[in-house]
Amino acid sequence: NMADLFKEKWDSFCENLKDIGSIIESESSLSETDQAEGYRYLLRLLRLSLEMNLEHSNSSTPSFYSLSHETAKIGADNPDNIYLNANIDGKQEYKVSGNIGELNYLSFGLKENRYSIDGTMISLGEIDMKDMDIEDSGDFVLHLGGSKESKNFLAMPKNTNMLIVRQTYKDRMNQTHAKINIKTISAKANPELLSPDKLENQLNQSLAFVRGTASTFLIWVKDFKKNHKNALPLGDQSFFQAAGGDPKICYLHGYYDFNKDECMQITTYIPDCEYWNFQLENFWMESLDYRHYPIHINDSSAIVKKDKSITITVSHFPINIENNLITEGRNNGAMLLRWIDAKNNPIPEVKIKKIDSIEMN
Repeated sequence: NMADLFKEKWDSFCENLKDIGSIIESESSLSETDQAEGYRYLLRLLRLSLEMNLEHSNSSTPSFYSLSHETAKIGADNPDNIYLNANIDGKQEYKVSGNIGELNYLSFGLKENRYSIDGTMISLGEIDMKDMDIEDSGDFVLHLGGSKESKNFLAMPKNTNMLIVRQTYKDRMNQTHAKINIKTISAKANPELLSPDKLENQLNQSLAFVRGTASTFLIWVKDFKKNHKNALPLGDQSFFQAAGGDPKICYLHGYYDFNKDECMQITTYIPDCEYWNFQLENFWMESLDYRHYPIHINDSSAIVKKDKSITITVSHFPINIENNLITEGRNNGAMLLRWIDAKNNPIPEVKIKKIDSIEMN
């Protein structure tokens, strides 16, 4: 009986979803906020993975979705970025086209997305706008797969299953955003009705992605809590790249933990680079709510001294000092400083001070 079969598949999905809660339950030392945000994080990851596996799953009719955005976030997502993801097939050929708008940095990365298997995202080919021919109008075409005599071309290994597009904006709210489309040029778009097996597979893949992603970044944050507490050391860059990072970015991950009457001061000089930013995250490595609060800073919003140095002051709530970011009232979480294409990668000095001991503006 088909109805019984569907009920079985649905019940199994619900049971497996329930089991994923054990990722939060197994962490005995979480604050109330971290627990509450942990369950919200699982729901957000489920939203993202259903988008990826149900709505955008057909590689012969590829379309862009975003695996990190304002209300669903993964692995230290960048508030200055608009991320686009497309599920593609390494045996096909694709044409990506559009207009770059007023963005500051644009990169395309071919990946083997293995988040649901082992938490990695292998880089199989990268190109950024500096290496591409882009028309004066901002229009561009990028070819994926096949063989093209074009500067704007990425060869596709057979195990490619995802394209990641990173658009970075120094002033994301006010700049004109890029328009980017993708279509396959090697296969006809054939409609396929949804079958019970296909639905079951898509639901299982979605849950595997939630479990894999949540487990991976929990390991990261526990490592940062233990080894990068109130510090921004260099860390193992190849490890960060293996999770889908951009090879041109140097990632300095840390973990903050300080009280309400304290602040964290981060002092560094800014190297010669294409772009940099610093951001605050919660325990689950989700960027904080950049829609409404000052939780990140970059070279268009920062006040940098003449000698190219900067001090960023992080407090629980706003204080009257330049380059002030807030944790929105939380005691602890992860943080990240990025340098893109930097000539060198300075390691910042991080100090915890009593708020009443520092000079305000």
